[in-house]
Amino acid sequence: MSGGRAQALVRETMIAAGGYWRPLAAVARLLEELGELAELLDAGSGPEPLAGELADLWIITAALGDQFLAELEEPAAAAAAAPDGASADFGALVTAAGSIARVVNHYDGPKVPRAGTAMPSLHGAVADFQATLASLAAAREVDLSAAVIAKLERIRERGDIERFARDGFDPSAAAILARVGRTDLPPRLWGGPDRRPGEDGEAYARELAGPLVMFAKAARAERIEGFLLEGPEPPGAAGRSAWLRALVARFDPSGAPRGFVLAGTGLTASEAGPARGPVLALIAPAP
Repeated sequence: MSGGRAQALVRETMIAAGGYWRPLAAVARLLEELGELAELLDAGSGPEPLAGELADLWIITAALGDQFLAELEEPAAAAAAAPDGASADFGALVTAAGSIARVVNHYDGPKVPRAGTAMPSLHGAVADFQATLASLAAAREVDLSAAVIAKLERIRERGDIERFARDGFDPSAAAILARVGRTDLPPRLWGGPDRRPGEDGEAYARELAGPLVMFAKAARAERIEGFLLEGPEPPGAAGRSAWLRALVARFDPSGAPRGFVLAGTGLTASEAGPARGPVLALIAPAP
């Protein structure tokens, strides 16, 4: 992933805390901070108290976008990217937050897009929110870039980084992504959880299900090119192929590695590892 300095600092902070929040939890945090900002605006607060709340909103949405491999504008540049006619008022910010919640409730929740209705990408929804946030900050004489950097530095200085920790597995920060480090793999990847010693296939499939379903829903819209996971070390090529077929069958009994369906999305699964050692499987959107 690329992105500017502020996004890189958000990424470093979240990785240091053990990974990103679950997306639905990030939306809850977004709503919490919007409520706190509304209180300050109603009280007629000036730039200094507003700066911290505006920075929190940028950090939360940057972390959410970064988890889905978005490349975000720097806070100073976000206002220039605002949609035509974008308003710098609080109501416009809430409207933009609603678009984020709509997408996340599909990726990480039960929402099924209405037939014939286009679902925005999370990248686009976050970009629109941050552009509106930057416009609001400028209107309130807040230097959003400085506020974001200062807030991230304070998080580390006061030692409360654990407040940002994630509860559960984060596919965008999976250990396998750093461990494999292969240049012949697509660059925009999520990864699966590591297998526990002695863990059987059914148990691993249950652990894998949530992140893999989210990948299936988000991959095309967010341009996530693949989902990398590591299997056991079965004997010989036949054993490796059998493992991959069994894995696919747990999610789509009528499917096969060359083509199966999960969460309404066509996927493929292929071996991506060397001839010896544990199997590496790459699950990708079907062509």
